Amino acid sequence: MTIDPMTKMYISFLAMAFMFICNFMMIYARKLQKAVISLVLKIVAGLMLFSTFIMILIVVFA
Repeated sequence: MTIDPMTKMYISFLAMAFMFICNFMMIYARKLQKAVISLVLKIVAGLMLFSTFIMILIVVFA
């Protein structure tokens, strides 16, 4: 499977954006007092991190 270099670049930019957003979601979730909202934010951030990992694997090995 070969991916166009521009597509790889866009995937890597999206992965960097997900990591940036995930970082601030975790920081915000740690400062929240409500445990339910904090838990939801942490779960969403974790899923974003996992999708970022998949994107990085695609860029590196494709």
